[in-house]
Amino acid sequence: MIAGWCTVLLIILWGLVIDRGIVVWLNRGCDRPFRDGTDFLFSGILPALAISGGAATVLGALHGLRWEIVLPLTVVSMIWRRRDLVALLCDLRSFFCKIVAETRIGNPFPVLAALVCIAYCYVWSVLALFPSSVDDVWVFHIPLANSIVDHAGFVSPQIAHPFYGNIPLFFNLLFALVMMVTGHWTGAATMNIAIFLGFLFLLSSCASRWRACGFFLVAALILSTPFFRGSVGEPMTDLARSCFSVAAVLFLWRYLETRRPAELFHCALVLGGAVGGKYTELQMVGLIGLALMPALLKGRVSLPLFLSCLCAFLAVAGYWYAKNLIVLGNPIYPFMFGHPGLTDAWMADYTLELGRAFDPANRHLVTNLATLQGWHDFLYILYDWFLARKPNAFVALALILASLAVAFRRIAFLAAIVAAMFVIWYAVMFNHIRWATPAYLLFFSAGFIGASLVRERLDQWLDRRVLPQIAPLAKIVSSPACMVASPVLVSLLAGGLWISHWHRAGGGDIDPVKAEELDVVLGMISVDEYLESHRKAYFLYRYIADHDLRTVFQPFHNSNTLLSTAYNDGRDGGWQLPRHVLPAPGSDIDDFIKYNHIGYFIVTPDAGSAFLAERLGEDKMVMANSVVAHMMPRSSLILTDRFGWKLYRFDADRAP
Repeated sequence: MIAGWCTVLLIILWGLVIDRGIVVWLNRGCDRPFRDGTDFLFSGILPALAISGGAATVLGALHGLRWEIVLPLTVVSMIWRRRDLVALLCDLRSFFCKIVAETRIGNPFPVLAALVCIAYCYVWSVLALFPSSVDDVWVFHIPLANSIVDHAGFVSPQIAHPFYGNIPLFFNLLFALVMMVTGHWTGAATMNIAIFLGFLFLLSSCASRWRACGFFLVAALILSTPFFRGSVGEPMTDLARSCFSVAAVLFLWRYLETRRPAELFHCALVLGGAVGGKYTELQMVGLIGLALMPALLKGRVSLPLFLSCLCAFLAVAGYWYAKNLIVLGNPIYPFMFGHPGLTDAWMADYTLELGRAFDPANRHLVTNLATLQGWHDFLYILYDWFLARKPNAFVALALILASLAVAFRRIAFLAAIVAAMFVIWYAVMFNHIRWATPAYLLFFSAGFIGASLVRERLDQWLDRRVLPQIAPLAKIVSSPACMVASPVLVSLLAGGLWISHWHRAGGGDIDPVKAEELDVVLGMISVDEYLESHRKAYFLYRYIADHDLRTVFQPFHNSNTLLSTAYNDGRDGGWQLPRHVLPAPGSDIDDFIKYNHIGYFIVTPDAGSAFLAERLGEDKMVMANSVVAHMMPRSSLILTDRFGWKLYRFDADRAP
């Protein structure tokens, strides 16, 4: 993880250096090119990643994504922009000096915010060591990133699947930039953590004052929601593209507030990243275009600025669509028209899957908003999935309503985009709640900005009434005695909480089955012990690798070969048959077993479930179960994990 973090920080640093020069040039007609150095550091992380990704896209298209090419180009460009590099390092020094200065005058919030960020980075980094249980990570996202590294760029298809090998890959490219150095999938998780933190910093910087306090409100609104917090360290692209998509809206809001051209340029950059990561974010191009249309019609956006933004957007997002247009004849392959390599039946099934609820229990809901029943079901879903039992969501809603009352014109467009995104999700993409991630993230972001606008209205009252009352307390807090006592008390409190939790969890004899993720973070139990007790197949796949068992038949797990590699530190011994390797209908099963050297097989408790048959294919499950039934009379059970997964040894010479 350390190598991953160093790589990510260098990628961000390079992007910030290039971005700083662009911002100075674009804002040359403004009174101040920057609000301040801290604001640029906080708001520039995602644009910096977009710039780095855009540059990597060019190298990848030329198959130049190699260290012997990337490193010299990075060094030369840093020397070329050395003044921006020095200015950026000065901004960093000023930022840390400001934290120290604020602490000395009795303001503890900046240093506390910094400590909270460090704590979150540590926790997410530890949790990122847990291999993801989401099949898509191992079937698509990590193989796509590895393919980019292996080919030093892009091929068509990127992996052996015509659809998933030709989708936009901006975030998989960012994953590949880190994995090119670390050689491990945790590099992708580190990039996702950095993207999420960059978004939180951007949102905090939208506050006009008290940005450190604002970070705690951001944490209370967003990080208290497991919907976001639980997927930060997973090498999935959903949260990352949602951060970029919502960041585009925030930069547009900042532009409408300040009229600084660089804000609109940043909007185009991160919007390019979002669109370059998934087709679904094309909706955001339309929504932002509609929001910006009045300014364009009134001539408030100059033609040079518009062209600069268009070039930035196309530089980041254009490659994926241009490549598909040239190679496959369809820029949004395989949707709308033209899907070479995919049958009409496959497309019909895929379109049906996208357009209906993932869970069969929700398929009775009406998504046609031209009917009263559709609106009834829509409002029910909004309440039940996004508001019910979530106090922070009600707080965000109250803040949005309060800001609409006190600053309607400044918040109305954010509220309108939130509403439009939820409507689009329900009417067009009501397949899974994860497709609503951008809408939900923007909802909480609008709540935070609403709080900032409400607080601006209260500034005078706070300055006149509240601050004078707490001035004596501030003097006490800033005294030398308190400056020494505060860190000591915090350390004692943290140590006491750790010891208390250690005793409550069982001390040195903690039960791995009862262990929680917090116990791993606190170092009370190892990652392996935790995963063996909490992750299906982990114990079996580790056992198979440790004993070099060959060959294992496991047709009931969608990503069995990929997880087997991930669970064994990247080792791939070819222990298991790929899930799709099954005998042809009507063929001899004994010949299939002999040809594939099958000596072991795994049976799962849900091997006969309707859900598994739907996800993996009913005909394939029938064939897989017939093979298992054929081997079972000549097999002996080796071990069973706590989830009921069973590993059998097959003896072909034993009488049934």
